[in-house]
Amino acid sequence: MDRYRIMFSYRMRSVGFLCVHCFDTFEKQIVTVPIYSSYDGIDPAHGAFTKLPSELQRTLLSEKEKINSGYYAIRTWDVENLG
Repeated sequence: MDRYRIMFSYRMRSVGFLCVHCFDTFEKQIVTVPIYSSYDGIDPAHGAFTKLPSELQRTLLSEKEKINSGYYAIRTWDVENLG
């Protein structure tokens, strides 16, 4: 069993970062990871990525195509448009 399971992701307001929420199945806790990601996709060579635990890096790399395609993305609604 993989230690980390991706729950969802969303793009942060700061340019170039994607916030990925994962569940750590060993510690039974939610982990939030900011990952450098241009609009072309996540960058595994970026310093922030290389500092992550190796098991988490493997999970993110194995799910890279799904992450980049928006499979895990949650949608946000602008409050002004709900009306």
